Amino acid sequence: MTLAEAGEIFHYWEANPPPHLLLQAIARLLGWQPSRPPPPTSIAELAASLPPGLAVAPAGTIAMPPATFDLETLRARNLARSKR
Repeated sequence: MTLAEAGEIFHYWEANPPPHLLLQAIARLLGWQPSRPPPPTSIAELAASLPPGLAVAPAGTIAMPPATFDLETLRARNLARSKR
């Protein structure tokens, strides 16, 4: 995304704010505050903590199936999906 495209989005949001931001603003006006995790108490705890906003899956969990490049397999899968 270019800076100009980001500017267009922000100008659009000025006139049409996203609903989740409106709800958050109203909730904050009514006194709601988002919960925050307690700060780390040691350097080791800080080093072991995950960066904020990072989604972590348990070890051994595959987020996506492996890619399939075999055309017959893909056709069979699509045929099975179309019959549902």
